[in-house]
Amino acid sequence: MITTIASGTATGASSSRDIVVTEAVSGIYRVEHRGRTIGYVQATGERFVSLSGAVYNTSVEIAQTLDLDAAVLRLLTA
Repeated sequence: MITTIASGTATGASSSRDIVVTEAVSGIYRVEHRGRTIGYVQATGERFVSLSGAVYNTSVEIAQTLDLDAAVLRLLTA
């Protein structure tokens, strides 16, 4: 699954067409900004965990949110 975050989600951070979210494996989304991986979002039940870093297994948790859009925004503003 590949999706582009809806317009306005990353207000002030970037144009939505610069942000690509791809489901790498079930429940783990890779977030790319302008062609560069900036982090991952892991779906954990009712929460989405934002992980900053280009490599999943060395990325660092920076936030927990209630929806995917908010988790991606946290990565963009970290």
